Amino acid sequence: MGTKGSYTGNGTPASKQLQHNVTQWLDALTGAGPGTPVPQLNPDQLAPALALFKPSRGHADGPGGGAGGAAGSGEGRTGGGAQRSASQSSRTAGRAAAAAYAYRTGNAQALQALGLDYAELQAVADDPIDWTRRIVEAACGPLADGTIEDEERRFVASEVAQWVLEAGTDSTLPTPEEVVRETMALTISEAILSEAAAKMNDGSRPAWATADGERQIRETARALVDRAPLTITGPSTAEITRAVEEGIEAMRSIWMEP
Repeated sequence: MGTKGSYTGNGTPASKQLQHNVTQWLDALTGAGPGTPVPQLNPDQLAPALALFKPSRGHADGPGGGAGGAAGSGEGRTGGGAQRSASQSSRTAGRAAAAAYAYRTGNAQALQALGLDYAELQAVADDPIDWTRRIVEAACGPLADGTIEDEERRFVASEVAQWVLEAGTDSTLPTPEEVVRETMALTISEAILSEAAAKMNDGSRPAWATADGERQIRETARALVDRAPLTITGPSTAEITRAVEEGIEAMRSIWMEP
């Protein structure tokens, strides 16, 4: 299947439409001359990404829960590229977000339920690489399975853990809703960047355009997620995971129905 940088997409209509939208916009961005308004990426141009996630058959509240099976399993693989599901993506990202939130709030019991030790995390707090590695292993498992979707999930787990750790102030934590929306945005934007990777990195555009394109895709994914209906009752692993899964599926039903 190759690495993310050379991945050509899973070949579905959603992937092809997404690639078309992104490259068309990037070409317009690159062609904008001095004094010309910079083309802005519209959230609706990224909506096909929602069809990249298979609908779930159940909620993914913890390890092994939901339709996706065990973390990192490449569940339901039938070939043809990345096989994503709302349940699997929400489970790994939600566990990472909940672990980081539990660490910031000093909730040793919640961390223990995720296989993490609060004192050990405190001991490596000055080593963000080691700290993040432990969170990612707790969320995704210790070994990668070599698939594009596993690479995505691990990256999202790392990014969302860092975001939760750094967001807000010492006295003002991000709200559970903010955590869920950021988790959803990272999950969706990383899938987009994977599907469009080969076309974005084919050397036909200057490096600045690709870098700016990645930044704007992440920002626009946040804008897309901000329009989604969302119900979140708290910061526990089950609550965050369920809210992420239901949020992605609600968006999918709104934007993907004819």
